[in-house]
Amino acid sequence: MGNGNLLRESAMKLKRWKAAAISPDSRFKQVLVTTITLLLLQAGANAQPASTLSEVRELYQQYTPENFDDGGAVSHYVWKNFVSFFPHATIARTSAIRELEVQANPALADFEVNAGQDTTRFDDYVMSSPFVDGVIVMVGGKVVYEAYPNMQPYDRHLGWSVTKVVVSTALAALEDQGMVEVDAPIEQYLPDLADTEWVGISLRDIVNMSSGIDCQDSDGYQNTETCIYRYEESLGLTAPVNPPQSTLDTLRGMRQHRPAGEKYEYVSADTFVTGLVIETITGRPLWLALQDLVWSKIGAEADGLMMISPKGMPATHGGLSARLRDVARFGEIFTTEDQLGVVSQRHVDDLGSANGIAFDAEQLARLDSRFQGDGPEHAAWQWDMIWPDGAMFKGGYAGQGIFVDPERGVVAAFFGSSGTSGEGHALLPMLRQITRALF
Repeated sequence: MGNGNLLRESAMKLKRWKAAAISPDSRFKQVLVTTITLLLLQAGANAQPASTLSEVRELYQQYTPENFDDGGAVSHYVWKNFVSFFPHATIARTSAIRELEVQANPALADFEVNAGQDTTRFDDYVMSSPFVDGVIVMVGGKVVYEAYPNMQPYDRHLGWSVTKVVVSTALAALEDQGMVEVDAPIEQYLPDLADTEWVGISLRDIVNMSSGIDCQDSDGYQNTETCIYRYEESLGLTAPVNPPQSTLDTLRGMRQHRPAGEKYEYVSADTFVTGLVIETITGRPLWLALQDLVWSKIGAEADGLMMISPKGMPATHGGLSARLRDVARFGEIFTTEDQLGVVSQRHVDDLGSANGIAFDAEQLARLDSRFQGDGPEHAAWQWDMIWPDGAMFKGGYAGQGIFVDPERGVVAAFFGSSGTSGEGHALLPMLRQITRALF
């Protein structure tokens, strides 16, 4: 029996014991848990995601609207098959595929990184972590590292909030075309928000995640009483528990708790409003606007997929599923001389300047500790972190991410899955360190 099958069988036995309230011999249980942990650490490239009929059927039986984002095997399967669980619209590949040249860099694979208390090769870390699904690193337009320890290269994996920077880049494209003025108040583009607490907030403050709207993601995606839960509930992304309400009405009911432009706060509703502006200006549903403004320009090798509600509202803040190579192709917008014809160099330069929202002292201290004195200083245009040298990062729930260093010509993208206790990988600090050391 292979490691993957043994791991799944052991996990299912523990699940059945828990469900039946049966307590197996504690010593046997301790040995079993130790065995499972070792298998998780050792499986690496040999770990095979669920693929047999019985394995897949078992996961569908386990799935519920309440547990799909709890981590573990169910989440791992859902992230790669989101279209099987929620309605989706297609962001079609409408242009020729832009082939990627491969030029492996052994120094990157061999780079020594810190993994907890241990030091290990970067490639060994990637291939042994149960939380890394796929990683690609490009330098100067060439693939220098690529690995798929827990997915297939052809899988479309949910990027969660990586979606946000695809949306903000589409808005930047419209700005470059002179079709939108980002310093205008939001009601200029969305009259439906004119008699709400969104009134007077500039589109720039909204796209910079500094609207001051009191709907922070940190309040809890799974807390049914929070604003963020009600927002995702309106999109059909979470289990329905509150009285039904449209997404627009949910937005209209949101309150502002601080002046706009004062502080960077992670508010997914800001991204949704940004998407509504894009739809209003283009007269196209968001997925078709993204197709025209972004996807058709990057030379994608496959269609992207956008999760939509039963009412046709896009999950603008986190609904994009795509192949990992296409996420990397998107990242090249910010490293090529012509920005692939999507945005201007001015926009790229502006991202790297201090024109975004500077982090406050508490945020800076936390980030500085995470990056060992090399913390980012500000955020802008939906990018979570931007360093003084212009490098930038956008993360997504449960281990998704895209890291771009325009100055060094580096693009790194990764997909991941979290454990049921929130465990995850540590790829971002590693990639930042590798980029600075090697390129």
